[in-house]
Amino acid sequence: MTAIELKKFWHTSPFAPFNIVLAGAERLHVPHPDFLAVAPNGRVAHVWKENGDYTAVDVMRITA
Repeated sequence: MTAIELKKFWHTSPFAPFNIVLAGAERLHVPHPDFLAVAPNGRVAHVWKENGDYTAVDVMRITA
């Protein structure tokens, strides 16, 4: 997946929660647009969990 494709889900109006699926089937839930940030160069996304922890993801590892 590319950052452009990811941003289509992120900026959908009205927003619909979605899951990011990584290689290896790990899933990261994005319940609200504030829980996701993508670096300006589109290489890294940060996904926050509801407890305040976050995961940094290489966007190229996103499979769905």
